[in-house]
Amino acid sequence: MMTTKAMLAALILMTSAVGAQAEDTIKIGGLLETSGPLASLGQPGLEGAMLAIEQINAKGGVAGKKLELDNVNTEGDNTKTVTAAKRLVEQSGVVALVGPMNSGSSYAIIDTVQNAATPMISNGGSRGIVLPAQDKKWLFLSPLTDVLVQSVMMTDMQKRGAKKIALLYADSPFGTSGRDQLVKNAGSFGLTLVAQESYANADKDMTPQLTKIRSAQPDAVVIWATGPGQAIAAKNYRQLGLTAPLYMSHAANDFNFLRLAGGSADDVLIPSSKIYVIDSLKDSDPQKAALRRFVTDYQNKYGKPPATFAGNAYDAVNMIAAAIGKAGTDRAGIRDAIEGLKDYVGVTAVYSYGPDDHFGAKADSVVMLTVKDGKFTLAQ
Repeated sequence: MMTTKAMLAALILMTSAVGAQAEDTIKIGGLLETSGPLASLGQPGLEGAMLAIEQINAKGGVAGKKLELDNVNTEGDNTKTVTAAKRLVEQSGVVALVGPMNSGSSYAIIDTVQNAATPMISNGGSRGIVLPAQDKKWLFLSPLTDVLVQSVMMTDMQKRGAKKIALLYADSPFGTSGRDQLVKNAGSFGLTLVAQESYANADKDMTPQLTKIRSAQPDAVVIWATGPGQAIAAKNYRQLGLTAPLYMSHAANDFNFLRLAGGSADDVLIPSSKIYVIDSLKDSDPQKAALRRFVTDYQNKYGKPPATFAGNAYDAVNMIAAAIGKAGTDRAGIRDAIEGLKDYVGVTAVYSYGPDDHFGAKADSVVMLTVKDGKFTLAQ
């Protein structure tokens, strides 16, 4: 039987081992929704994040310490996201957060992140998550933002001779943010918004809204949404016989959209990252080599090609790691180091942040895609 003295000695050894293990590990928190209605975003996001962690640790970690991702599946529920964020920043010892893949949950935790003074790179696509930067100093974005991709999209509309445009958007934070920016900026591209209609996320038929849009006789139509609804809307668009060019948000650059929309996806136009058209990029493109490595490594690990959402979280983890490498594990130092990143080559974009720019992604990171025979290709 072990004596009391021996038991105490063993306990001290165990405590020391746990402490040493903790000292050798740097923990990052994750809020990626791997089940529920937004799992098609969160699961690829988690896979991209874990690939980044694995690659960083295989090279020795950061400053000799291993990275660990403590992800909480929030199921895309705002209340659960707030609870998870509080646990991670208050109890789990994380030095930074990889934020939700959806804008709604990212908005829900702004106060939690700010009050905890913990840097977070969100994967939501709405500009409002980080605006104004002076008031949301702990928040950054890794995806392409709505204003950035819309500027490329509306430039494409100009080239195609469009003057009048119509909008169908989801009644969600992502959808309404996209609507607000389109309304605000269309005029500067010589475009007039002649109709705008919305639908609820649970809607299964958008024919009434699209019928109203058809009567406005637009030169181009935009569907701004995420999830299954955008595929339903594309199908309804084709069923009504609308022939004006159909533009989708950057959330449609996703294999799930292709699968759900089927043949209705052909010829849609999508502002996107370059992840699906690597072979079409010039060798001088700064992202080409990084994209090819990422796609190859992801395919080898998961047995499938990566969705764009995987690249968002992959970039977020890598940029947090780069900041830790520069600043150590002090949360304020990590925040400052993220804000100081310049010309950082990621797979979603080339990023340059600053005190007034927590979006980071540069405009030349965006390309226009179309769909041919169920595959993404560069638009002509």
